[in-house]
Amino acid sequence: MSEQIDVLHVDDDPSVLDLTAAYLDRELTAAVAVTSVTDPEAALDRLTEGAFDCVVSDYDMPGMDGLTFFDALRERDRRVPFVLYTGKGSEEIASQALNAGVTGYFQKGGPEQLRRLANRVEQAVEEHRTREVADRYSTVIDALGYPVYVVDETGVFTFVNEPFAALTEYDREEILGSTPDLIKGPEAVAEAENRLGNVLSSAGPDVEHFGVDIVPKESESIPCRDHMAALPYEGECFEGSVGILRDVSDEHERREELETKTRALDEAPVGITITDPDLPDNPMVYVNDRFVEMTGYDREEAVGVNCRFLQGDDTDGESVARLRRAIDAGEPESVELLNYRKDGTEFWNRVSIAPIRDDDGRVTEWVGFQEDITAFKEREAALKRQNDRLDSFAGIVSHDLRNPLNVARGRVDLAAETRDGDAEHLAVAADALDRIETIIDHTLTLAREGESVGDPEAISLAAVAADSWGTVDTGNSSLDVETDREVRADPDRLRNLFENLIRNAVEHATDGNGSDGVTIRIGDLSDGFYVEDDGRGIPESVRGDLFEPGESGVDGNTGFGLAIVREIATAHGWDVAATDADGGGARFEVRGVTQRSDAA
Repeated sequence: MSEQIDVLHVDDDPSVLDLTAAYLDRELTAAVAVTSVTDPEAALDRLTEGAFDCVVSDYDMPGMDGLTFFDALRERDRRVPFVLYTGKGSEEIASQALNAGVTGYFQKGGPEQLRRLANRVEQAVEEHRTREVADRYSTVIDALGYPVYVVDETGVFTFVNEPFAALTEYDREEILGSTPDLIKGPEAVAEAENRLGNVLSSAGPDVEHFGVDIVPKESESIPCRDHMAALPYEGECFEGSVGILRDVSDEHERREELETKTRALDEAPVGITITDPDLPDNPMVYVNDRFVEMTGYDREEAVGVNCRFLQGDDTDGESVARLRRAIDAGEPESVELLNYRKDGTEFWNRVSIAPIRDDDGRVTEWVGFQEDITAFKEREAALKRQNDRLDSFAGIVSHDLRNPLNVARGRVDLAAETRDGDAEHLAVAADALDRIETIIDHTLTLAREGESVGDPEAISLAAVAADSWGTVDTGNSSLDVETDREVRADPDRLRNLFENLIRNAVEHATDGNGSDGVTIRIGDLSDGFYVEDDGRGIPESVRGDLFEPGESGVDGNTGFGLAIVREIATAHGWDVAATDADGGGARFEVRGVTQRSDAA
């Protein structure tokens, strides 16, 4: 979110207003402008004078409490997000607030509560803006008048709009819950399933365009063109498909209809262009308002020429070539281009093109969608610079800081050897220097273990566990390995993972130094392995932040070991969790592990 966020904060305590404004300014990723008001009546006047993206209000205020203020606000604007942030919190007030429909409810507190408030404000504004964009898209779709449908993952209609019902001559209630064979023959149903399979394949297009005959309830079949895509989903959980039907029984009538919908296209939140490949050099024959706003070229300058005039010296030639190859093949394509506005300024443009075909499958027009992604690219570049700085910092810690540390340790050792009498202070200094070096080593390890594993090998868990056991000072502890599994992993990182889990178990033995000894067991899970011990278990004081750097239940321990374990697991695509062993000790479970047989 790059647009400025305008927040109205109402609280009768000016110190709370100042502190909250400072935290919002610091915590929000977007620029924020906070208007602070101590009187709810004055706040209502400010709402009349200007628009705000979010309202934050106290509850206990003289003259009008926060919920009364919320009711008054809703009479004026039912959409703006409203967060109740109060020091006089109770379950009764929280229940009233949530039942009234506030966006969020927080009790006042320290920095953590203020950070949570900032996160909720940013989330609420983003959700509100997303809904507004979605409403605009819905308005465009309704204005276009095309039949729209949604089919869920089980193959039944879950949504159709009124134009779809009119086309098929069925009531919407008759269509919803039925399967597509209500309005299609067997061959058309099979064709749609095959096309959807293409969309879902890794190499398939994002959208399929194909002809289909729709069989209305009473009339003869109508030839249509189906524009079908998969609903957005994450992972492997397919949630259904969405499509737009276009009656192509009369192409001329379709063209006239398209012309009448120009105003709706002009209001679209992305740049839209239409080109005519039948004219020399495939020039643009239509551009919408957003294209004019984004590029600085008015319609008279843009219509009649090829859109390559937006390109410049630093435009990537390969991305342009991809678009040309797609046009030659008559296929949709999407690329990111560095383009130039009329005034010469650069902007990043996500360009998506798709062909429009006639009944015979011939491309009659090309439609292009252009989205300004400059802010996204700038954030991407900033993240790269941040990563580069992290690499530079690691080099400084590894080399420039370690060298003077080694000199200091050497000088302390020499002083201890030559000093007569009590050397207690030098011994303490030497211990402190050793601890600094340990922290440096663990910090560098933690920074580097987060890199993804590129080329894993088949490794025996038992062999790596035994090897790791030999590199750790285990005292009187013992190892019991109950697995013969082989996994796909980086051997050095897997060894480091076991070393840290074994060291953690030994250091958290009964007396804290491992002299009493513990039994460490390593065994199989259905999708991974576990490492557990019969020691003291996980201290309640660190249970919630166990994998965070610096958390440890043992004095003198840097607390980096389990943070390194998590980074190694994440780099492999695994999950690691801590729980209690059956015998009362600690148990660490690593899941999502690829076995050798799975990867074959």
